Amino acid sequence: MLDIKYVIENLEIVKENCKKRNVNLDLDYIVDLSNRRRDLLYNVELLRKEKNEVSRMIGGEKIEKDLIERAKRLKQEEQELSKQLEEVEKKLLEEMSWLPNILDPRVPVGGEEKNIVIKEVGQVPQFDFRVKSHEELGSSLGIIDIPRGVKLSKTRFYCLKNEGVMLRWALTKMFVDNVKKQGFELVSPPYLAKKKTLYISGYLPFAEKDNFKIEDEDLSLIGTSEQSLLGMHMDEILTKLPLLYLGESMCFRTEIGSYGKDNTGIFRVHQFYKLEQLVYCHPDESEFWHQQCLENEEYMLKELNIPYRVVLTASQDLAPAGSIKYDIEAWFPSQNKYREVTSNTNIRDYQTRRGNIRFKIDGTKGFPHTISATGFCDRLIIALMENYQQADGSIKIPEKLVPYMDGLTAILPKEV
Repeated sequence: MLDIKYVIENLEIVKENCKKRNVNLDLDYIVDLSNRRRDLLYNVELLRKEKNEVSRMIGGEKIEKDLIERAKRLKQEEQELSKQLEEVEKKLLEEMSWLPNILDPRVPVGGEEKNIVIKEVGQVPQFDFRVKSHEELGSSLGIIDIPRGVKLSKTRFYCLKNEGVMLRWALTKMFVDNVKKQGFELVSPPYLAKKKTLYISGYLPFAEKDNFKIEDEDLSLIGTSEQSLLGMHMDEILTKLPLLYLGESMCFRTEIGSYGKDNTGIFRVHQFYKLEQLVYCHPDESEFWHQQCLENEEYMLKELNIPYRVVLTASQDLAPAGSIKYDIEAWFPSQNKYREVTSNTNIRDYQTRRGNIRFKIDGTKGFPHTISATGFCDRLIIALMENYQQADGSIKIPEKLVPYMDGLTAILPKEV
């Protein structure tokens, strides 16, 4: 959340920021609400002060009755103004919650077409046979079962099986081994979280349509462990920075609005497994940790020798909480293009302000910055499958992943 003082003092900057992000908000109304809140708060304090003075005077012999009546009237007026103040504060918070983060100056302005490719790494593989999609490979190798996932649940669900599960374990272990050396703490949080937790992350109110809400409960399935890792520290004062977390969880999203996109395979689904890097750091160190998390993401693609590119996302392709974001897109031979497999966002103090998460270290205090970056998600499995497919329908295991696969060097077609 933005600081209301910053909004008022930099109103034109905030208006221009909303324009760049294609967000339509009445900023003048927000300022008006803030002014009304200020005036009401001032008047409430005056009434309280006068009421307290009158209360101290009660007890005299001649005018006690008049003072009691006056005290009752002041109490009633205070209650009425306090109610107005509460309503204005609630409305102001609601309006402020829709304000997006301030963009980093490096972010290009526009939609997805304005994304900038920072670099490309690796050689796109050439095949002398018909390239299969991960869906076709998964079915023939018995490692992805979409029909039965749909049967037991509904569309956009699947069962990961046999060596497919082993690939998930192996890839997560490879990532964990790398970041544990940097001091990342492993966390397996609850998959259900309160509305306030989702609000802190900036997931709500913006992504309400993607939220799997539990009926008659103040609980929802998390869309990413980032939400839980933020909820852990709501209303706390941190005395140590940085805090480095690696959350592991299933993630749940309704994907409303994505119908017609990626209908085949398991690229876009309602449930998937993910490792999430979440860093709390001093504001002076947020750029460093943003780049470090990006290096951690690139590490995996480099170790696996999967072609990829790093993309700086444009203003309208950036989630409202983000200030600047890099996506890593891996090469998918069956689609003949790069597709996103990880994302990495510097969120500055937007989330910590929403969650009242502060730091106080060596006499300095403030709101820490947060970095949220994918470590691993199931899309990496299918990128590996497609890039390492062989002419006989098997999948070769990348050399550096073999030790994590118990020495398995290939996934072979199942005998019929």
